Amino acid sequence: HFVWMNGLESGAINRHIYYNAIDTEGIQLWPSIGTPVESSLKAGYTNVAEAINGIAFSAFHQQTTNTRYHTAVGADFMPHQGAFLVYEPDWLYETTPAGYMDLKIIWPRIQVSQDETFHLFCQHNPSPDLTASNGVPKRQFYTAGTYNPLTYAVDFPPAPDTWTMVDYSQTIAYDMDASPVSDRMAFAWTYCLAEGYPGPDPLQYVATFSQLDNDINVMIDDDGQDFHFENKFNLTQFNVPNPAWLPDTVLADMDTLRAYTDMSVLIDYNDYVHIAFTTRSFFALEGTSYWHPSIVWHWSEEFPGEFQAIHYAFDDWWWNYTDCGGWNVKAQRPSLGVDPETGYLYCSYQVYDCDTLAISAGGYPSSDVFVSMSMDGGLNWAEGINVTNTQTPTSAPPGQCWSELYPTMAEKVDGECHILYVLDRDAGSIVQTEGAWTLNEVKYHSVPVDDIPSTPLVPQWPDPGSYNIHVAHGSYVGLPGAGRYDQAYTFSLDQNYPNPFNPTTNITFTLDEISDVTLKVYDLLGKEVATVTNGAYGTGQHTVTFDASNLASGVYIYKIEAGERSLARKMLIVK
Repeated sequence: HFVWMNGLESGAINRHIYYNAIDTEGIQLWPSIGTPVESSLKAGYTNVAEAINGIAFSAFHQQTTNTRYHTAVGADFMPHQGAFLVYEPDWLYETTPAGYMDLKIIWPRIQVSQDETFHLFCQHNPSPDLTASNGVPKRQFYTAGTYNPLTYAVDFPPAPDTWTMVDYSQTIAYDMDASPVSDRMAFAWTYCLAEGYPGPDPLQYVATFSQLDNDINVMIDDDGQDFHFENKFNLTQFNVPNPAWLPDTVLADMDTLRAYTDMSVLIDYNDYVHIAFTTRSFFALEGTSYWHPSIVWHWSEEFPGEFQAIHYAFDDWWWNYTDCGGWNVKAQRPSLGVDPETGYLYCSYQVYDCDTLAISAGGYPSSDVFVSMSMDGGLNWAEGINVTNTQTPTSAPPGQCWSELYPTMAEKVDGECHILYVLDRDAGSIVQTEGAWTLNEVKYHSVPVDDIPSTPLVPQWPDPGSYNIHVAHGSYVGLPGAGRYDQAYTFSLDQNYPNPFNPTTNITFTLDEISDVTLKVYDLLGKEVATVTNGAYGTGQHTVTFDASNLASGVYIYKIEAGERSLARKMLIVK
């Protein structure tokens, strides 16, 4: 299944969602044109998921009865028919500084879980109704729907329970995945590091924050129901600046990498969560960033304390001379896939050719699509190969560029990596006023896995002295001004509070590293009576609530396990 945003004429005034599919013989059902998904006034920003019965569900946002866009889902009438029935979740209304209005909850991501529930992860766009600034905090929302194959209808929870707020973010960088073998789901999104974010009253849409200064939050849920997004953990934990090191700005800036504007979440066939993301440079004290140096990273729940590099993009002569354009860095937009037969991981991503001899007439570089693979669950990645391998002529005018953009890869790799991308005929993003309007092809590219080499491997940190970058420094623990990073955490389990209790109590535990945590309750005979939580948690202190409504009065043991370590305490229920 393929979906894309199709501009039917220059200027994208007539813009709609289109669908196509390829049968088992490799033949397109609507050769080279596709078929429309919706008939709204205007639509855009789509992705697709497939239910177990083969029906395609396309998520997008559309404009119907008023000027504001809203999230919608198109469900194909039958597998591969291209006859979509479109449904919208109930709109969310709020009293805002501009009055009572429906919110633009748009840019949806969609996944279908094992029980054939489909999940939508979206973001509110307050511009231009409520603000003219891109720097105001933006809320993210979640909803779920069910499909009735007898009536062909899609049902969402009715208002006011349609939408659940997830968090705030400064970028349109979030993703989720549903396990192919269980009920597990994983969500990830960027979250601004700025002190006090999102501000004392973010719903006034006045306070602004940097869109470059981001960590990544993750929430993993085991049963796929009743998501508690407050159980998120900070995956990246970038060190914020420490002015105590000044005038040494290299040390005072602390971490000079930040998560940027893309993310790919995958749960493999062993039920491990994987996340790929891009970092760019960010010098917090100076408030600056270079044009395009970047790194594409991978993290796995199987090896929670480690990060692996998929691609380094800061080692060429042009790294500070070529502007990749708005919202772009040299290497970016990872998309993960896995082969269920071998367990091998694959990642497609795009890399700009920043050679000054391959710049368009408008002054922008062109991009190629690369693919890398890992044979050990993501601990090591082979150097990516350029699978498009095109080159834009020097000073190419509009219509003569070869820039492959926005690659997305099917999660299931079945001997081939199935990739969709746009071939831009004039480098630069037109919505950022870069380049000219051109008629661009949407390309399907099948890459046999036998063509993707497993060696040489990407070094998991460059050899000392090979690059002129700062990668480590001495301990700063205890220095004044070190903020949230001036204390070293230890593994601990606190006494529950209140205690005695009826029927709920809070349990606090602290981790010194990212860990898979199990917290269970036992009676005095050692019989397990409840699981409080089970999943990945980040470094630091966490509090969970235990509801003992179904247990009798008495003394119980609660025990936490994190890797090979465990701690236990007693609690007392009095009813």
